[in-house]
Amino acid sequence: MALKWLNKIIGKETRQETPEIAFCELEDWVAGELKADLDDFFKSAARIFAELEETKEQLVRDIGVFETAEPPEMPPRVLKVGLAARDNIIRQINVLIDKINTPAMDYSAIREFHATVDTNLETTLEKSVKSHHSSRYLFPKEVGEVISDVRDVKKLLTKLKLLIDGKEDQIGTFGEISGTIQSIKDIRDDITEHNSRIGNARSELNDFKHKSDDCAARLEQLSDSAEWSSFVEFETGLRRACDERDDIETSVMELFMPLNKAFKRMKKQDASGRHTLSAKQKESLDMCLKNPIEMDAADVSDFMTGVCNLLENDVLGLKDKKRDKAMGQIKQVMDSFPSKKEAHRTIGSQIREIEDQISGLTISETKTTLERELAANNERITRIEQEIENLGGELEMRGKELEDQKKNLSDSVNSIKPVRIIFD
Repeated sequence: MALKWLNKIIGKETRQETPEIAFCELEDWVAGELKADLDDFFKSAARIFAELEETKEQLVRDIGVFETAEPPEMPPRVLKVGLAARDNIIRQINVLIDKINTPAMDYSAIREFHATVDTNLETTLEKSVKSHHSSRYLFPKEVGEVISDVRDVKKLLTKLKLLIDGKEDQIGTFGEISGTIQSIKDIRDDITEHNSRIGNARSELNDFKHKSDDCAARLEQLSDSAEWSSFVEFETGLRRACDERDDIETSVMELFMPLNKAFKRMKKQDASGRHTLSAKQKESLDMCLKNPIEMDAADVSDFMTGVCNLLENDVLGLKDKKRDKAMGQIKQVMDSFPSKKEAHRTIGSQIREIEDQISGLTISETKTTLERELAANNERITRIEQEIENLGGELEMRGKELEDQKKNLSDSVNSIKPVRIIFD
C-alpha cells in the first residue's frame, strides 16, 4: 500500500506538462525546429561535398594523365579508333566535372544538385561505354583510374541521396505546417472580412427598414387628409372600369379565337404564294390574331366579308363541317363586334376621365411617390437580407474550414514534437 502511494507521488512529480505555444509565435518556432533539424543534415552533407571535391580533384588529375598518355605501338586503324575514344571520354568527363560544384547549404539546392549531377553521370557512362572498351586497349591503366574516380563520384552521390531521402518526409512536414499556418491566416482574414460585411449590411438593413416604416406611416397618414375620400372613390371607380374593359377585351378575343385555324391557313397560303393577300388584308389578319379590339368595326366587317368569300369558294381547303362552323362564327363576329367596340371605347373614355380626376388630386402624386419609395425600400431590404444570409452561409463554411485546418496543424506539429497550440 505504501509502495503504491509512493509510486503515485513520484509519478506526479515526474509527469511533465505539454509545452504551449501561441499561434502567432508558431512560424518562428517552426523555423527554429527546422534549423535545428537540418543542422546535422548540413554537417553530414558538408562532409560528403568535401569528399566529392577531393574526388573531383583526383578525377581532374587522372583525366589530365589520361589525356597526355602516349599510346603504345599499334596498327594505325587501332590507334585512330583508340585516340578518338579517348577524346570522347575526356569530353564527357569534363562535362561531368563542370557540374560538380558544391551548392549552397540549402535543402532544395542540395537536392537539385544531386538530381543534376546524377543524371549527368548516368549520361556520361551511357555515352562512354563504347569509348571505354576502345580506349582501354591503348591506355588500360589510365582508363581504369578515370573509371575508378567516376565510380567514387557515383558512390558519394548515392550516399548523398540516402541523406536527402532521410530528411524528405520531415522537410515535407515542415512545408505542410507552413502552408497550413498561411491557410489559417487567410481563412481568419476572410472571416474578419465577412463579419465586417455582415455588420455593414445589417446597419444598411436597419436604415432601409426605418425608411420603409416611415413611408408606410406616411401612407397611413394620407387617410386622414381631406382628399382621401375622393381619392378612394375615384380609385374604386377606376378599378371597376379597368375590370370591365378587361372583360370586354377577353370576350372579343374569345369571339375571334374559333377562327384562328382559318386565319393561319390564310397566312400560310399568302406566304406560299397560293393566295396573295393585299397589304390591308395582311394588317387586318395580324390584328385579328393579336389584338382584334383595336380594329375599327368597319375594317372588321370588310375583312370578315373577304374571309367569308374565301370559305364559300373553298379557297382555304377546310372540310365542310369546319367551314360551316367558321361561317357561323364570322356571322357572330359581324353581329356582336360593333357593340363590343363601342362599349370598349366608352369605358376607355371613362378610364381616362377618372385618371385625369385622380391626377388632379395632390394626394394622388404623394401616394404614388410614397408607394414607389416603399416598393424600392422593400426590394432593397429583400436583397440585403439575402446578402446577409449568403454571407452567413459562407462564414459558417469558413468557420468549419478553420477548425479543420487547426486540427491538421496540431496533428502536423505534434508529429514533430508534442506541443499544444494556443489559437488566439
